[in-house]
Amino acid sequence: MSDEVDIRISPTLHPGIAGEIPDFDDDTRPLLGATETAVHEAFQALQSIHDAKAGAAKNPTLNEYAQLVAVDTHATKVMSKVYGSWSRATDVLNANIASMEKELNAPVEQRATASMASEIRSYFRGLEPGPRMNALRKAIESGDEITATAVLGGRPYLSGLDPDLHAEFLRDWHNAQRPLEAKKVRAMKAAADMLNNRYKLLTKAVSDAVGDIKIYETSKVNGAPILVKTITPAQVRKQVKESNEAFAVPV
Repeated sequence: MSDEVDIRISPTLHPGIAGEIPDFDDDTRPLLGATETAVHEAFQALQSIHDAKAGAAKNPTLNEYAQLVAVDTHATKVMSKVYGSWSRATDVLNANIASMEKELNAPVEQRATASMASEIRSYFRGLEPGPRMNALRKAIESGDEITATAVLGGRPYLSGLDPDLHAEFLRDWHNAQRPLEAKKVRAMKAAADMLNNRYKLLTKAVSDAVGDIKIYETSKVNGAPILVKTITPAQVRKQVKESNEAFAVPV
């Protein structure tokens, strides 16, 4: 986890959040490198925007409107790269998840002889739904290849299972047999969820860092300031454009 702290930026966007992903360790870190990079770059970009705002405020040639536009221009530039990295990291995670889940959902090859597998499936088909699921779950948890692959290696109805339940138990079997791959999938899903969930927080953090111009009036009742108008960078640019049009030279 990074020791870097900046109180101007929410802890939810701190570089260390990548280390908070469940199952984040030496086994999964190679798959989460792009996620770490995207989060770190976003943090540095936010720092850069805050620094630019502080610098613009010290420039005697810029009024508050010019400062706002200058900081917004800088933010747009630095965040363009960050948003691209963030999106690519999410795409890579989703692609790797789909590829690995395909393997974890692959059909299994039965380990029993054909006649024994048929008997096992017939036995399961004769059980009530509850005992059937308990028996299959027990076989999976104990690593009973003969039983588990006999049931899961055939058509679902042969063992009295519906397709969805059969697919769920098949995933459970693969996860039990390949715990490392299962952990990698869990870690990548958690990372993808984090990137998706934090994206709105990131865009809001950028907007807050750039800021706006608030116009206040004094209350005639108690003299307290009352917010009457908020001016955004886009509105300033629009006003500048309209102003410049008055100076256009007729052709």
